[in-house]
Amino acid sequence: MHHHDPQSTGRSQYAGPSAGIIDGQFYAGLSVSGITIGYDSTVFVSSAYPPYSFSCFDYEGVLNWESNFKSHSTPVIGSDSIVYAGGDLSFCAFTHDGDTVWHKSLDRMQTLGVNIDQNGNLYFIDVESNLIVLDKNGTFLWQLHDNRILNDYNTAPSFSPDGGTLYLQGNTVSILAVDIVSQSIEWVFGEKTLTSAPVVDNDGNIYFTPGILSVIDKQRTFYSINPDGEINWAFPFISEWLSDNTEPTIDYNGNIYFATDTLYSLDYSGKLRWKVGFESSALTFCPLISDANNVVYIGTLNFDTTENRIRAIDASGQLLWSISNYDHLALGTGPSIAEDGTMFYPTWDSGPPTVYIIK
Repeated sequence: MHHHDPQSTGRSQYAGPSAGIIDGQFYAGLSVSGITIGYDSTVFVSSAYPPYSFSCFDYEGVLNWESNFKSHSTPVIGSDSIVYAGGDLSFCAFTHDGDTVWHKSLDRMQTLGVNIDQNGNLYFIDVESNLIVLDKNGTFLWQLHDNRILNDYNTAPSFSPDGGTLYLQGNTVSILAVDIVSQSIEWVFGEKTLTSAPVVDNDGNIYFTPGILSVIDKQRTFYSINPDGEINWAFPFISEWLSDNTEPTIDYNGNIYFATDTLYSLDYSGKLRWKVGFESSALTFCPLISDANNVVYIGTLNFDTTENRIRAIDASGQLLWSISNYDHLALGTGPSIAEDGTMFYPTWDSGPPTVYIIK
């Protein structure tokens, strides 16, 4: 699923690519969403612009099957291997082999990262700031409306570790915590828009940086708040740049990584471990992910040179490898790591190839 798991940790159970080379590439339509790794060496990609396609590839980039519909959402795969694809005006469920299980018409959803609970129910946001919940058969269960809920394509709700609370991004607030049993808002936090999904650790602490790209307000804060919405600690930093969907990641030692024009590593108590600055005019443009060896992978875009760069940085802040290209408008919103160490990295809203195969 988007950013790996319901808590949006971006933390893979597999070791990522070690060589840092592009071993192949394949075209999968013009996408604005992330890559999802399926069972039996399969890769799922959605397309948001004509010609619309929802596609399944193998690890070599060979097309297994496709279905023609518009989707802005990163695919979700359930524990029963059913593949869920949230479209603009429809929501579909497929078998692993591409047969349609069900199809439901929608009044326009606005969710990059559809989430899934412990019972297989699906959660997403529509254009009217409604949280919509469907069961795994596509049946409508309930909805919650609040004008403070962010309702654009950056939305990606995150769950608490026990699956009882769903954290929504806000527009006039930062986070709305929803109790999924009472179907009500427990608390809200902050006064600034949150354009990246909150990341939740195993103790239920929530990590995020609110705000938007601004040349005026450069004073930023990276927060850790507890499950009751109270501040554990706050880490101030300065950055003019703050892109959408640049989610932090948490490694297996509990260290937190976030990035704008600089990559920061904080320990569990919020103290700076180290930071690595990028070249001038380079900005983090993708969610951060990490692997089984606590290596962090970052995608940046240089606005002066139009260079896209993918970096692998180890837990001590040392650069392991870097890949550069100028072929696309930007890198995409969600790379994924397969069990053999291959990384699939999408590009965003730009011409072929859409997905890089990195070894």
